[in-house]
Amino acid sequence: MIKLTNRTRDLMDRPMDRTMDLMNRTRDLGDRTRDILSRARYKNEKLAYIYLTDRSRSLAQDLIKLSSDRNLDSELLYFKDFKKSIDRYFNDFDYLVFIMASGIAIRTIAPFIRDKFTDPAVIVMDELGINVISILGGHMAGANEMTAYIANKIGGNPVITTATDINDKGAFDLLVKKLGANVDNIRELSLKYNSSILKGQGPYIYIDPDLRDLVIGIDGWEKSIRGFKNIDDRVIDLNYEINNNSQDESKTNYGIIVISDKLDINKTEFAYLFDIQDSKCEIIRLVPRINVLGIGCRKNTASQVLDMAINTYLEGQNIDVKSIDMVGSIDLKRHERAILDFCDKESVKSEFFASDQLVDYEDLYERSDFVKKVTGVSSVAEPSCHILCEGNLIGKKYKKDGITLSLGRYKRWNR
Repeated sequence: MIKLTNRTRDLMDRPMDRTMDLMNRTRDLGDRTRDILSRARYKNEKLAYIYLTDRSRSLAQDLIKLSSDRNLDSELLYFKDFKKSIDRYFNDFDYLVFIMASGIAIRTIAPFIRDKFTDPAVIVMDELGINVISILGGHMAGANEMTAYIANKIGGNPVITTATDINDKGAFDLLVKKLGANVDNIRELSLKYNSSILKGQGPYIYIDPDLRDLVIGIDGWEKSIRGFKNIDDRVIDLNYEINNNSQDESKTNYGIIVISDKLDINKTEFAYLFDIQDSKCEIIRLVPRINVLGIGCRKNTASQVLDMAINTYLEGQNIDVKSIDMVGSIDLKRHERAILDFCDKESVKSEFFASDQLVDYEDLYERSDFVKKVTGVSSVAEPSCHILCEGNLIGKKYKKDGITLSLGRYKRWNR
């Protein structure tokens, strides 16, 4: 038997101690990352309850208390006060809930209604909470979902008249909203494919394998694609599939919806699926906002230089710029014009982190003494990206001409 000295035992224990320290530190970093991320990614939706009577005010107050499980900035407004600033509320709020007769509400907002894709959700309910009615913005603004939510809270009757909803079908515009996606011609495509879905001729839908687990984890996903024809890599000959199911000449409104963050699907492993030999079939790309960018750059970098660098970087990764949901950097760059211009141009959110937030992650990535001297932390782009995507970085880092970029993808879908 080999006898171990205390010194030997101490040497043997050290690697395990270091392993445990590393595991505890990694766990702690993960918790802090999620905490920072929850503050960075999600801004509370704004909801206004507009009341007329004491009873309707009391109901609104109850609803505010009952809605504590949802990220809502709720405001209580007397009807006359609302009328004085109606244009501001139409522009700044996500939901307007009128607790009064529907005729009063509709006549009041009528001059301000512009477009279903930009107007807020409008809901009307009676002061007893018997009926909760979705009036405007059922899909894109979320009125139908909020109507069901409110009705459930008070035991009311949700009144929803949207054709796809009452027929228990998904809808193209609802799918776009669920994904936070970018798509051209959404108005025409929504009309076309929602009609097809109601006729039982819904379009095919294909999810990029890289995104499949993330997308199908979206809350209410299965419901949102009812009426669509789901396909995957097991479909060997989509030409045969489509031709075999579209002999009826009246079936002219069919196509394939491809959910992908790729810039060019022809450069993907699943490109063969979409070599469709049928002029009647169209391919529609939905680009979900699921990616993030960490950015580091020299002070006063020209906007066009940063924009070109980002697009060059993303093109090299075959990632569509429309998939970028948020950019992150150090708080010293909060007013960096190039970053702000990119965010404005691409409608991207931004979050800027203090150096003491980034320093926890600098050991995980390439360090720079120069960056450390200027910012107080030896790496900016990758730690910023790490926080935004909970460490799920994808692709190689970009580093050129004083610009550093890091690409990541969300681990969880919580829009």
